[in-house]
Amino acid sequence: MSPQLRLRLRRFFGFATRVSPRLAARLALEMFLRPPRRRMDAVDAPVVARATRRSLALGSGRVQAFEWSPQDRVSEEPRPAVLLLHGWGSHAARFGSFVEPMLAAGRRVIAIDAPAHGESTGRRSDLGQFRGALSAALDELAPVQSIVAHSLGAAAAVWLLAEEPHRDVRSLVVVGMPRDIGYMMESFMLILDLREDVCAQVRRQFIRRFGTAPETFSAHALAERLQLPTMVVHDEDDDVAPLEHAHAFATGLGRGRLSITRGLNHSGPLRDAGTIANIVAFIDEHTTE
Repeated sequence: MSPQLRLRLRRFFGFATRVSPRLAARLALEMFLRPPRRRMDAVDAPVVARATRRSLALGSGRVQAFEWSPQDRVSEEPRPAVLLLHGWGSHAARFGSFVEPMLAAGRRVIAIDAPAHGESTGRRSDLGQFRGALSAALDELAPVQSIVAHSLGAAAAVWLLAEEPHRDVRSLVVVGMPRDIGYMMESFMLILDLREDVCAQVRRQFIRRFGTAPETFSAHALAERLQLPTMVVHDEDDDVAPLEHAHAFATGLGRGRLSITRGLNHSGPLRDAGTIANIVAFIDEHTTE
């Protein structure tokens, strides 16, 4: 978020708070659940253009999926795939730098747009919808042997695989994953500079909508239940999720590996050739043909 946009939003919510703290809280929660539609970066457009597109049904909406396959395949049966899941306010194309290295390693590559992101339908989204989209992709685009997920997408993958281990998935890579939804909500409310009573209203409205506190949606609480090999990639300068979140999560894992990057911030690892190579190598270790 640019400093200019942050200033405008703070002024708007300051005015809304003076009119009605309850209204300000309702508008803040609505904004929290409505992701921005990110434009595709020019470098990713040629990669996405080569993908086979599929539309997956999810409730009353559709989830857009993109698939790339190695050119040298000789079998009619689909090769095991790596599934890529983006974070909040992003889209599948953000993983464009992963496609060629994965194909070169002989892997089929799948990326999806979460609900209300990219080319998928919807205006609002949440962690549960990310999880639902991931589950649908695992079932309909099988076999998927590994998942690489970023930020909120990583939290959704942990939640799904800890509670419903999938028969095909052999490994997981999480990149820049925050501790829980409570932390993300607190960060969001700090950006808007909401008054304390408005923050309390936002939390109450969240609980009424979802039936539980935002901290309940915690990847860290599920770490011990995650039984598959998991690589935790996190930058020491991540300005969205502190490095301590990665340390705490990796410590709780039974089969975890922590890889700390430097100078890449929150999304930079998705573009970094060295990081991508390390992720491909990790997947190779834990994938069977």
